[in-house]
Amino acid sequence: MKKKWLAVLLCGCLIFTGCGSSDDGEETSGGDGNKGESGSLISGNKNNSTNGQEDPGSATKAPDSSETDKDGEDAQTGAYWHPQGSVVLGQYVGISVDKVVPEVKDEDIQSEIDYLLDQSSEPKVIEDRNVVESGDYVCVDYTLWVGGEQVDEITDEYLTVGNGYYDFEESLVGAFIGESKTTECEVQDYAHSEYVGQTGTYIVNIKSINELIVPELTDAFIAEKTDFDTVEAYRQDIYDTLMAEATEDAKSKERVSAFEKIMENSTFSGISDADIQSYVDETIQFYEQYASMWGMDGEAIVSLFYGTSYDEFLVLAKEDGEYAVKQYLILDAVIKDADIKLTDEEYTKALAEYAAENDFSTPEEVEETYYKEDLVEQFLRDKAYDMIVDSMIVS
Repeated sequence: MKKKWLAVLLCGCLIFTGCGSSDDGEETSGGDGNKGESGSLISGNKNNSTNGQEDPGSATKAPDSSETDKDGEDAQTGAYWHPQGSVVLGQYVGISVDKVVPEVKDEDIQSEIDYLLDQSSEPKVIEDRNVVESGDYVCVDYTLWVGGEQVDEITDEYLTVGNGYYDFEESLVGAFIGESKTTECEVQDYAHSEYVGQTGTYIVNIKSINELIVPELTDAFIAEKTDFDTVEAYRQDIYDTLMAEATEDAKSKERVSAFEKIMENSTFSGISDADIQSYVDETIQFYEQYASMWGMDGEAIVSLFYGTSYDEFLVLAKEDGEYAVKQYLILDAVIKDADIKLTDEEYTKALAEYAAENDFSTPEEVEETYYKEDLVEQFLRDKAYDMIVDSMIVS
């Protein structure tokens, strides 16, 4: 497995899903929590995105269990989702924030086009030389041995020598086609995360040196590979898609800025470090779950996705946890201060939207999955959130 391919895959996978309590007490997935996408509020976070990707901390946790379960027995209160502490509100409506202008760069559009071209490229064997040079696109078979045991075998793997995706790349320079190259080195490739840091032996057979033939970008190519008839139409669709994403990201940043100002205007007391740590633990658990899917460890996937050290990631997660706790305290205080109520009609509508946007079969299935009091609490917070956001003055 190539690390680059893994990184691309993860960018599409990292959507933070919450957990709620079912009747038997087991946790069940509830979908992400982005307002306008899943029927649940966007909490945003202090470090709203990294490398252009949405941070899992930016999504609200789905309804958790309340203090008393459906049978009247004690149940654990949902940590940062039901935070300890109190807040004396400052101004929370009519907050002025600077407008964030969405932008799509030409290189962003070209990157999408280049990806399509790369996916359609084909290797062509170079016949006039047989010695590998740095930058060559080669085809290899290889096995990995750790502790005298073969732990992996890959055939017909194409790689660019010098890109740094494989531990053995440097050893290929100067090798001949047909040569079997044995390299002993520290395993660093996250595709073999369970062996990272250990000494591994790669036995690599160089099968061919190739030229990568990239197709010409023409209307005919676009018509064959996409749902569009022309390059211009495809380019416009990429622009529209990226601009929609950039616009949503800009709005999210404006909302985060508004809540940061509300936090500055307010006075907090009694905030629990345990609640903040609960957020951190849940964020770590999220990454560890995805890491296990790809045979990686949590620290490796954090480094891959964030581009930071694990310690730096923990600092950011703690900042986001404090932000999330304070935001919940603000929303709960606003509900009381503004005397926000939820009518039966509003509850029914919100429940139906939540069911539709989170792939529940029916609204009733949502109520079977989550406690109704938690759903009501969530929808009230959504109303408080909407009131704050709708009153923002963006200039």
